[in-house]
Amino acid sequence: MDTHRFVVREISKKVQGFYEAERPFRVYHGSTSHSMRTIPDRKAIIHTGDLHNILDINTESRFAMAEPNVSMDMLLKETLKHGLMPRVTVAFPGTTVGGLFSCTAASSASFKYGFFDQSITWLEVVLANGKITRASRQRNPDLLSGLVGTLGTIAITTLFQIKLIPASKYVNLTYLPVDSATEALDTINRCSQDAENDFVEGLIYGGNASAYGVIAVGKLSARQTYRERRFSRPRDNFFYLHALDIGHTTESVPILDYIFRYDRASFCLGQFCFGRIPLNKWTRWLTDSAMHSRDLIQTIHSLHWDDHFIMQDLVIPLEDTFETLRYLEDDLKIYPLRLCPIRQQLEFNTIMRPNPRKTSLFMGIGIRGYTDDTIKNPTKFEEKNREIEQMVHRLGGIKWLSSRNFYDENEFWNVYPRLEYDTLRIKYNAQYLCSVYEKIKHAEKPMKARPKGFWNHVFARTSVLAMKPRDGKDRSKGA
Repeated sequence: MDTHRFVVREISKKVQGFYEAERPFRVYHGSTSHSMRTIPDRKAIIHTGDLHNILDINTESRFAMAEPNVSMDMLLKETLKHGLMPRVTVAFPGTTVGGLFSCTAASSASFKYGFFDQSITWLEVVLANGKITRASRQRNPDLLSGLVGTLGTIAITTLFQIKLIPASKYVNLTYLPVDSATEALDTINRCSQDAENDFVEGLIYGGNASAYGVIAVGKLSARQTYRERRFSRPRDNFFYLHALDIGHTTESVPILDYIFRYDRASFCLGQFCFGRIPLNKWTRWLTDSAMHSRDLIQTIHSLHWDDHFIMQDLVIPLEDTFETLRYLEDDLKIYPLRLCPIRQQLEFNTIMRPNPRKTSLFMGIGIRGYTDDTIKNPTKFEEKNREIEQMVHRLGGIKWLSSRNFYDENEFWNVYPRLEYDTLRIKYNAQYLCSVYEKIKHAEKPMKARPKGFWNHVFARTSVLAMKPRDGKDRSKGA
């Protein structure tokens, strides 16, 4: 704890210096797990990379004290040693506590526990004037709610108290194939209302797949009661492929394998590495060291995949999910889609998560893919992303701001309450920092850098993008 206090005091001193000079700064923690582009002024940086420790795990009160750069895999492994786990644990091990709080996040347990930030009891922050304080639902509640989703543009988070729940060694996972969007949503709704379920999510594969979709329902279990299934080894299938192939059955999955089931292939992004070469058990095994989410994120940035692949995470009111799926199927036809039911606490409103319809149930929808138009045409790529943004706003939903954003400034502040946001920034002396819109706005395409690393060089030649025609001739067919 003494080391933590020293690091926070040093951060506070640097922030105070920037505040007195009225010089905007940005926070750098050493890595990124999102597709949002930022180009920091390297001379105005607050480094928080040293805040990467778990300070306490309280087994009686069931909470963990974690610094913002603690990763999900570190947090889960340490809490499991005490028979506990976070209420909401995101499926990608490299994501961090601070990143999940400041960007907004959910998981397959969110039908019970809501967004990740709803599991935060209180947090410590360094305000934009250098003052160190805390925020909770009792103390500075406006600061707590204002920090969610504002991407560090109001204060720097330095410590979190996170609620924990009892954990088990296995998850008994049942796969329920469905034949239509209506059946998928009805099944998700029914399973979400069953208090015995601990995890609920859906995968949509479309009408041309062997099953339109699969609803995966998990229950914590102290022992293996069904055939064991793993997802973390090189020989294991990717989860999204296994769920489609396995049919209606139940398996016992070790808790770490279940929670991080999307680590390998980073949900389904790994499939795009295989364009000129097939995706099978042999190539999956051969490329395993490059197929984990931490590595694929670097591949995305190195190869500029975020200029070609639509990668968006949406949060839609539950009653409008069918309309959203119909649009995605008719206009995009990108599969698989990931569905995640989310319960919102109406008594805890956040600035960057507006809820105009005051609904308590949402559906998270993850999109990863491309169309023939978007992968070849930058204009079409931007048009499709803007169509998604407009549809989400029309339906009273939001999207993860850590995704690529194409709003102009007026559009952005029509979605989010600028007056509340600016008022909070003035109250906590943060008005000299860049705004959340300035942080997320679409930057001009940077000069293309050469890919770094062996597998990035390989994927630059084998991926779906390597098959993109440059002169009207499809080189994948031997022009």
